[in-house]
Amino acid sequence: MRDQVRRKGPIRRHAIRVTAVGVTGYLIGNALPLGHGYWAPLTSVMVMRPDFSQTYGRAVARFGGTLLGVGLATGVVQLVDPDAPLAGVLAIACAGLTYLLMRTGYAVSQVTISAYVVFLLGMGGEALSQTVPERVLLTLVGGVLAMLGYALYPAWETPRLRNRLADWLAADGRYAAAVVRHYAEPVDHPNSAVRDTLLDARTARLAWQDAVARAQSEPVRHRGLSRSAADDAEHALARIARAAMLMEAHLPEHGTTPVPSAARLADAIEEGTKDAARAVRERQVPDWEPIRAALEAWTGEGVPDRVVRQGADLLMEAFEELSEAMGTTDVPMSVQGTDNSARNKVTSRNETKPRDSDGSQQPGKDAQSGKENGTQRGGKQNGTQPPDGTTPR
Repeated sequence: MRDQVRRKGPIRRHAIRVTAVGVTGYLIGNALPLGHGYWAPLTSVMVMRPDFSQTYGRAVARFGGTLLGVGLATGVVQLVDPDAPLAGVLAIACAGLTYLLMRTGYAVSQVTISAYVVFLLGMGGEALSQTVPERVLLTLVGGVLAMLGYALYPAWETPRLRNRLADWLAADGRYAAAVVRHYAEPVDHPNSAVRDTLLDARTARLAWQDAVARAQSEPVRHRGLSRSAADDAEHALARIARAAMLMEAHLPEHGTTPVPSAARLADAIEEGTKDAARAVRERQVPDWEPIRAALEAWTGEGVPDRVVRQGADLLMEAFEELSEAMGTTDVPMSVQGTDNSARNKVTSRNETKPRDSDGSQQPGKDAQSGKENGTQRGGKQNGTQPPDGTTPR
């Protein structure tokens, strides 16, 4: 809670927005010459949500449901002219329908709730000509206030997509590092770090997916992260997680020959993904040279475990695919570690990559071609690619 109060996050902005709109609605409702002024702030508080689409959608649904509900209740009253006992029966029936249809949709529940209010107040002797206009007008006031509150003090998810993506990348990096580090010192059971980092990675992935879903309905242009770039980045991060899970499924048992150099690679992965997450937040293309250097040094020493060796290759391919995705944004991005005044525009391949049946790129194929200043990644001189899409090693 302290963290949410200090930073300008969506929860803090939503709390301020609800407070301001609720107080404003209460003052307006009491100022109007109507008998149920609290309906306005009640409507505002009930429809407001931290994101744009739900707030506006619920406001429209509540007003539309209210119109239909009071219209149906008015028709019943005009036809039947119920006395107090019959009005009570109708109110109970509407309340039962509310609970029965609660999961159908917000608009449907508002139809039955509005009819319930009309019948319930009719039991108390209030005239229909007084209840219906008040309900409609105050619901409209509350809904408009809720929408104005979000428009004047929004909490857009679109500008925060980079932060969500960076959080997921850092979490995946910690998980992959924890798995690789286990190969350096095999034990009977994986330590808690593997499970904890896996749960963190899953949480970060869900947060990213929720953010993307909310951002798609926002009337805000992207800030350098196009939809295609977001999709490609999500695919790359999913590959990182799958490679780490593959290595976790084959963790060595106690007594297996340890791979001491795996600890150095794990440290490089953890630090490299941390730096890459920072680069994503700063609209830069991640640079994986430290991880690549550690992997090459590790290969030179000879890795006895085939699973972890191939898993490390899959991780490297996924990392490079992420850099390729970050280089396809509509807004040019600077390469990590370079001066913004001398940006190198990172281009990406348009040809189709060969993929396995699960959607992942086949091992041994080039994960990306990211060319910068006439050289390929890893410092090799740029050459012509063979027609099969592979890269000369």
